[in-house]
Amino acid sequence: MKRRLWGIIFLILGVLVLIQVTGVYELGLSFWPVVLFFLGLVILWESIDHGFISWITLGLGLWVGGIGLFGILSNAGASTLTGSDIARYGWPLLLVGIGLSILIGEKACFVGRYWSGSEDGEASWKTNRSMRHIGDLYHGRTAWVLDQDQEFYHGIGDVVIDLTTAEIMPGSHRVFVKAGIGEITIRVPDGVNLDIETSVGIGELDLFGEQRSGFTGFSLHRVVNADGAEATVKIESKLGIGDTKVLYMPVPPGVSR
Repeated sequence: MKRRLWGIIFLILGVLVLIQVTGVYELGLSFWPVVLFFLGLVILWESIDHGFISWITLGLGLWVGGIGLFGILSNAGASTLTGSDIARYGWPLLLVGIGLSILIGEKACFVGRYWSGSEDGEASWKTNRSMRHIGDLYHGRTAWVLDQDQEFYHGIGDVVIDLTTAEIMPGSHRVFVKAGIGEITIRVPDGVNLDIETSVGIGELDLFGEQRSGFTGFSLHRVVNADGAEATVKIESKLGIGDTKVLYMPVPPGVSR
């Protein structure tokens, strides 16, 4: 619903701007402050998506939205501050956002395992989700148990997901990794069924030795069936800019499968 609403708003604004700039009909309106105002609202909304705050996008949304808001107010004669003033003096909000991301976002915002009951008395474990804005995210330094779906979201930095240190329980499990800029490394073990789909916007991709690189977006998909395996792991990895490596590794001694 949210995506559809913003899509309709920007579609209408785009059509109105196109009508005016092409001279089809002079509406006598200044649309750019309105466009910037709604763009700022979109950025602000996205900054608190997934239940956590991205301080960088929060500052960017306040800045862009402020330019549009005071542009509208100044054009209406309701404010002596103009959009240009906010553009000139409001950029420290970005510095504040970056500073808060370094101080607060450096620590992962972790939504842990929680129990959810249903009306019929049934209950189940929900998805385990880890989020980090800036820095490095390493999951699997020590032994752990993969008994539920896992989601990892990261902004800028390196991400390492080590499945070789996990005790993978029988059944099907999903591991989702999404990062903006940096490097993603996923180590997967033998002895389990694998369904892996990876994509990179700009950079390089290495999936079990099969490599791709470019600037226009690309992806690779691989399915591995292990004899007698009781567990299936579906891995989905998405990276904006950087390198992604998926390595097939044997299980370390002492870790049962």
